Amino acid sequence: MGTRLRTWAVRSALALVPVLAALYVAGVQIPGSTLVPWQPNMMDLGVYQRVGRIVLDGGDIFDPQGQLPWIYPAFAALLTVPFAVVPFTVAAVVWLVLCTAALAAVLYRLGLSGWRLSLLTTAVILLVQPVRDTLGFGQLAIFLVAAAVLDSMPGRRLLRRRILPEGWLVGAATAVKLTPAVVAAYNFFAGRRRPGLVAFSSFVVATAIGFVFLPAASMQYWLKLASGDSGLNSGIVFASNQSVLGVWNRLTGAPSRGGIILSALVVVLGLAAAVLMHRAGQVALALCLAGFTSLLASPISWSHHYVWVVPLAVVLWQARDLPAYLRLPGLGYAAWVAVAPFMWLPSGDNVELTYAPWQQVVDNIGVVAGVLLLAGSLATALGPWGRARAAAAQEQPAPA
Repeated sequence: MGTRLRTWAVRSALALVPVLAALYVAGVQIPGSTLVPWQPNMMDLGVYQRVGRIVLDGGDIFDPQGQLPWIYPAFAALLTVPFAVVPFTVAAVVWLVLCTAALAAVLYRLGLSGWRLSLLTTAVILLVQPVRDTLGFGQLAIFLVAAAVLDSMPGRRLLRRRILPEGWLVGAATAVKLTPAVVAAYNFFAGRRRPGLVAFSSFVVATAIGFVFLPAASMQYWLKLASGDSGLNSGIVFASNQSVLGVWNRLTGAPSRGGIILSALVVVLGLAAAVLMHRAGQVALALCLAGFTSLLASPISWSHHYVWVVPLAVVLWQARDLPAYLRLPGLGYAAWVAVAPFMWLPSGDNVELTYAPWQQVVDNIGVVAGVLLLAGSLATALGPWGRARAAAAQEQPAPA
């Protein structure tokens, strides 16, 4: 009994440390938050709570009521209901605990455990800007990354067998926010047809659930999206929008057709890089490339969406068999994304259109570096290293 008690106490302490770090970050990260008394200004979580109440009351989820708008499909609105029936402080604590658990699960899948898992999870929470902002705002980026990693990345699992088939998590995540669809497409084109089709089916079922319970809201969302209205089009120019279209807008003054074409080309580039890296046996890296492709090509990818930097950095650190000319610049790019120096620039009221050349470089170089990582990965996979690894991978069984 004494040994079991000590083991339980140690595990509880290791789990508590990153949770306390998350509570701290939420209390200091966003202006308007206070640590003592603990009152986090988790604005996005506030939107989720408001929308959950509207769902229960039968109102219009897209009516901002003078606050931040709801920009997700109706299915996602249904998921907010549990947070609407508890006080905000309770919802905030539960949200942060779930985010911490999801982040730890990603790192566990990548091979970390025990005190190393606790230490790295805590360090990521305290030091990685996209994670800090995700927790501070009460955003869902960690859950989207965790859904893709836990669904499709090989590695250590908590359960020996899957409860549901591979692909369902990615499909459900796509029904919440469309960007994970790139991961489903990568799986399909990499020859993993079943996970790709399961993801598509899961997306359709989840979206249908949204239509069943919120038909008017579902129709309104998809019609607006089909017309090109994301709900936040005016924010494309913002410095924190680290997408190809955001760079195009800041350099040309408008999010025109040229930027949309470039974004589409990035999807093709990223999918090709991910598929060929998969065939070269670098499945974990391939998944990360697909994740970054979804961010770079999306019209709006706020800096806090870049939680994909966490698995990317760990994968590149562990992949000692990757050529140094790809691995080391990739780690440098991950460090840039983690620090996010562009967040120190003035932003808002279209001030980005008046940036000096050096400010444009600071704001846009991360997106350029991300595209170069995709291109470098594609070139590496097509080169002698990639061809040799692909030949060797064909002689081995596919990873689980």
